[in-house]
Amino acid sequence: MLVISCHADTGFRSHRLRRLPGGVFEGHLDNFVGVHAVMEAYFSGRLDFDHVRIELTYGEERGMAGACEVLPTLRPRDVVLVIDVTGTATRKTFVVEKCRDERLRTFLRRCLRGMSYDLYEGCLDPISTYDETEVYSLRSRHVCFIGLPCWGGNYNRDVVQCRQRSVRAVANAICRIAEAFPSF
Repeated sequence: MLVISCHADTGFRSHRLRRLPGGVFEGHLDNFVGVHAVMEAYFSGRLDFDHVRIELTYGEERGMAGACEVLPTLRPRDVVLVIDVTGTATRKTFVVEKCRDERLRTFLRRCLRGMSYDLYEGCLDPISTYDETEVYSLRSRHVCFIGLPCWGGNYNRDVVQCRQRSVRAVANAICRIAEAFPSF
């Protein structure tokens, strides 16, 4: 099973969002832009739910409560994509982080050929290095983090910016990975 996990809660009491010129979102984006990308993939008609499952979780800021509820439903052979924002500095459209499994890295390189992304075994995010991947890694080694780059502050605390094309690219990446998943 391909599990797409995305926390749908935020640590903000109120929310703000603006569209800026040049295709930029500005606002309290953690993790609304991640949810936006997952929902674009969901409504694309490109996901085969015989082998794809979407989990919109809660509690990411409070002990990963939602991910802890999903954990017992995973099997060791499942692949889990955690979709969230990242503060990792990049000129690419998105980043793949915490992809420690060589087989998964090879698969992702094949699926994402021609896309603008960085791929890391570790995590370069200066704001937070702890997320749902640590929880899911307890059950499966086929886990990675797909991050939508944000800039302009601490995405857990501040108004930040993210390119709209990053949302579209991550949605497309999810679809491409799902379409190729039977070959994994």
